[in-house]
Amino acid sequence: QSGEAVDLLPTLDLLCAPKKLDREKGEERLRDASLTPRDLSFLCQWISDKLEGLSNWEETYGGLIAANIILQSISAEQLMELNLIPNLEAHVLECHDNYEFRVRIAAGQLMGTMCRREGLSMFRKFLPNVIHGVIENLERAPDAPATETDSALRELIVAKDRDFNMSRSSLSIFHDTAGWKHLETWMKCLQQMVINLTPEDFIQIERSDILDLIFKAVQHVNRFVRETGYDVLATMIQGHGCYNDPNTCNSRYVDVARQLATGLSDNWSQVRFAASRAVRTFFEVNPPPGHQVDEVLPILLPPMCLNRYYVAEGVRIYSQDTWCRVTKGEGRKLISSYLESALEYYIQQSDADNHAVREAACASIAESVAKLDSALLLPHIGKLLNALFICFDDESWPVRDAACTALGTLISVLPEATRESGYPDLMAERFLRNLSDSIPSVRDGAAYSIARILNATGDPQLVEMYTNYIREKLAGVIDQPAESHGSESTRVHSKGPGVSHVITRSGADAHDQRHTDQVMYSCGSLAPKLQKGRKAGGCHDGLHQRESEPWERADGAIRLVGHLAECAVKYFVDSMIDQIMDAVSRTHYTHYPYLLETACQIVPQLLKGLEKARFKRHLDNLLIVMTAAVECQLPLAVVAAEESLSLLMSHIGPNVIRGRVENHMDPRVSRTLVRFLPPPN
Repeated sequence: QSGEAVDLLPTLDLLCAPKKLDREKGEERLRDASLTPRDLSFLCQWISDKLEGLSNWEETYGGLIAANIILQSISAEQLMELNLIPNLEAHVLECHDNYEFRVRIAAGQLMGTMCRREGLSMFRKFLPNVIHGVIENLERAPDAPATETDSALRELIVAKDRDFNMSRSSLSIFHDTAGWKHLETWMKCLQQMVINLTPEDFIQIERSDILDLIFKAVQHVNRFVRETGYDVLATMIQGHGCYNDPNTCNSRYVDVARQLATGLSDNWSQVRFAASRAVRTFFEVNPPPGHQVDEVLPILLPPMCLNRYYVAEGVRIYSQDTWCRVTKGEGRKLISSYLESALEYYIQQSDADNHAVREAACASIAESVAKLDSALLLPHIGKLLNALFICFDDESWPVRDAACTALGTLISVLPEATRESGYPDLMAERFLRNLSDSIPSVRDGAAYSIARILNATGDPQLVEMYTNYIREKLAGVIDQPAESHGSESTRVHSKGPGVSHVITRSGADAHDQRHTDQVMYSCGSLAPKLQKGRKAGGCHDGLHQRESEPWERADGAIRLVGHLAECAVKYFVDSMIDQIMDAVSRTHYTHYPYLLETACQIVPQLLKGLEKARFKRHLDNLLIVMTAAVECQLPLAVVAAEESLSLLMSHIGPNVIRGRVENHMDPRVSRTLVRFLPPPN
């Protein structure tokens, strides 16, 4: 062996190392190496040995990576002299039968590089085998025959005997997915081949069979296959793959759009994200001759619009960016043009199995109501009310919250149409139920909606109902038990690192039977997402939601007072502040600091909605509330009090507030709040 070849051995050993970091280091060294013709000759023989022998997966993987690096770096003349391509052709397809996922992925990448070097001829050679590999696994029945499963298991056991680095958990994973065998990696291989073929070459290929295959893949029961399918579809779109074949102008432009819309509605976030990437590519590529973008807008705009509110941050942000690119600031006009399609889609998605989709659908309906002409919505009022009415009873509290906000917006815009649709009380009982919910954000959403409805309608019966609710629930704090049911609260009265305010369980209550010996699901699991309405399941579901307590109902009343002052000030009554003062003065129960926090949080709303002179009449009482919030030492309450005091100083003036604090009749106010004031001028 030459000296140069011997120097390559440490690098090649790293390529085949058990640890990923070592393999990556070897790959980097090989890319940076200056190879002589003798080095290349030795390397080609080394690759052939690795691909021919019964090596463990790391050695096969190293051979594939080395081959890929060589093909990317050497000239056409060197490639012809080495005669590497025919040797790789003979072995690369066999690597797709390897049990190791990483080997199959590397084989697909190598085949893509070979297509880039050799062009259309190499693509045509590989395509039948790739299509056969996809079809063979795609059409496999999910309940694979026992003999086939046993065969897969035997294959894995042999692999384990050969490869001591393979864990038992890896074998279990492979065994569990034996029903789909290598479908996903065959799809990724097809994607690599298409990516590395120039668009000019790609449009010369009969593509209808490939497109049909992808359409089957994106409808597959396995989410990873669907995700890969949409990635391949995006590649096809980029290569103008919406044509049937090179000899006709027949196009499947609309069919592709419908399939993309299905992906945008998938139950799994990863699939939605893959479909979202494909949609962006779809709009970046000009439509085929004889077609206009307007043909697909009613199909794709509704799911694109809804995904701007989807819970998964990646999908949401990407969809918002795509929406801006596609609509170019004309989103409101476009949705108005295709409003019927959009609302039908939102209503359909409000009944989806995934609670996150139902939440996004409610948010989309609320946006349409808030931003579009109410005359356009009038023909659809019945269907919208019915869909949101059902979501109002959802077991998932984020859905209830979103439905409540959407209904508040809709009813405030079309109150008479709501009454004519069979809701004479404008769903007052439903809003009151949300206002008494055990979830704070649900209570706040209900308070906001009620204030908007009162401001829009001015219905005296509703005003009386909600005013009585405020008075009764604030007075009801006196009936609050000292402890939450079945729990013991621990409030730490000292400050310092690590201090927290939590509710702990002790004794028999520490082991809730509802959470004992039950199936566990992750937040990304499909199982809990398949529940809706009054069915069970899901980390965000409210199946085991407890009844609200008197202090929580009082909390809802305080929030309603704040929103009335901000949105419907003509229905705000000064005596409401006195009622709040009486409620927050009750400190006999565990959670009283949270009521103080809410009372501090409405100060900005009072300041914004009330005239300055009217607000100042309540300032002394509000300072007492802030003092109590600071003294309770709940961090959230202390912060709320500090922020409210800072806002008062910026709007009324620091000297005025200092005078009120220092001269307050209650000495606790001066003693507690003076440290939050800036030094006097």
